[in-house]
Amino acid sequence: MKEYEIAALIEQYRLDSDWMIVPGDSGMNNTTRMIKAGDERYVLRIYNNHRNRDIVKLEHHVLYALHEQELGFQIPVPVLNQSGETISQCEDGALAAMYRYIPGERPKADHKAHIQSLGQIAARLSKALGKLSIQQAPIYDPYYLIEETYSSLIQDELPMIIQSSEKFVNLADKAAVIMTQLKGLSVKMRELRGLPHQWIHGDLNFSNTVADGDSIIGVLDFEFCTIDVRPMELVVALIDFFKGEDSEIWESIQLFCEGYGPEGSLTQEELEALPLLIKLRVLDVFLHFTNRFKEGLDDANILAGFIDQTYRICEWVDNNEKQLLELFQSRLM
Repeated sequence: MKEYEIAALIEQYRLDSDWMIVPGDSGMNNTTRMIKAGDERYVLRIYNNHRNRDIVKLEHHVLYALHEQELGFQIPVPVLNQSGETISQCEDGALAAMYRYIPGERPKADHKAHIQSLGQIAARLSKALGKLSIQQAPIYDPYYLIEETYSSLIQDELPMIIQSSEKFVNLADKAAVIMTQLKGLSVKMRELRGLPHQWIHGDLNFSNTVADGDSIIGVLDFEFCTIDVRPMELVVALIDFFKGEDSEIWESIQLFCEGYGPEGSLTQEELEALPLLIKLRVLDVFLHFTNRFKEGLDDANILAGFIDQTYRICEWVDNNEKQLLELFQSRLM
């Protein structure tokens, strides 16, 4: 998006003084710009992956409902535009919203205090979202409906996509394992439907949080909020830790669970479902990026990376399921 188009968006808001755009991070799904107006700072967010007002409305409903609680951490505050609405529109039809800036820095996945703090925030967030009663229906399906959400992709298109690039052919053995994992989901998904359901953030990770010193003090990007099984919130955050050597993975998972456990506990049935839910999350992410590749939004290198990641995590979980369950039971009950 050209800078003059972004400037036209900013002008839809009544800021207290002259504004300027300052450097800042931008996400994969959205374009973001940091705005400074006098002593105030804002974040302008332009939604690149959809033009569905209901998604943004739901995100803002969740944020306003959460603001009524004492959370123990900060969340974005939507800013009204000059029409008195929290959703603005670009000339090309793209949707945008402005939020008050939460000062801080992005936490680090290799910083032990941040790992433990993310666990604590995940528990607090899950508890707060569990109290919500929102009239608007969720937009996104629960993860356990993966076979319905990606029906044609799983049943028909995946083999052809894997043959469409040399980068994928070189990963054919790993792709075959992923397809076997997907085909084995049917019976297992039915077991998940009976677990407790509630609103979840759906995309809780280090890139969607803000830290101050050793503590995570803010949670961002509620775009993917939906109703799903309660432990999926914890699972989404855990995925960041399946990197590096085995010793690093185990240490990170333990630190995260030590942060989560004192403020959030799970039932025995939820604990036993965690290994399956971890695989379900990475398989869903793989299919999401397969769709993006099919639609021309990402190149083959991106999807190749997700083939490797999905294979690696699913295999790791299968090989370490017993030890994983022992760790979860010792820290999360």
